[in-house]
Amino acid sequence: MYNIKKITYDEILSVWKEHMPNMSLTPTSAMNCMRELKFDIETEIHEQIDTYDLKNEEFTPTFWGAFHNDNLVGVNSGHMCLHKLYRSRGLFVFPEHRKKRLGQKLLLKTISQGYHEKAVGVWSYPSLDAWITYHHAGFFLRGHTFSFDWELNDDGRSNAKAIRIFDADAVNAIPTHLTQKV
Repeated sequence: MYNIKKITYDEILSVWKEHMPNMSLTPTSAMNCMRELKFDIETEIHEQIDTYDLKNEEFTPTFWGAFHNDNLVGVNSGHMCLHKLYRSRGLFVFPEHRKKRLGQKLLLKTISQGYHEKAVGVWSYPSLDAWITYHHAGFFLRGHTFSFDWELNDDGRSNAKAIRIFDADAVNAIPTHLTQKV
């Protein structure tokens, strides 16, 4: 039998260190859901770039673990970000326990926590390999305001931001980018 319950940062950290070498090993992430639109005067090209804000690190994270016979077999975490968007991060299920919907259950616990904390939506940065799990938990790559595309990350894998919206009106009121001249 599998159980999902809250765990500590130390418990999730051991899994992240061993199985997610590209994961930022901090309790929260400074990455935001929105991108900034920067305009380069010389090339006259607009470029969307990820935004970061250290205020995100002030929010209290929640860590979830999937257990099988008291053994930790999967993890995920979440925390509030700016604009009342909740970040889901660090989803991992041990290979021998996959295909049992544990990733989806961990995501649903994180989504529930975001809803409990009065977020307007939950977002994440899933890999292409993990996308089906996020899709089954109600995430979209394209939505009311957002349009996220697959892109190669530093290790050559495809990732995209994805979102599950609770309050479309509140999400639509969020500025999706800021214009800055570079």
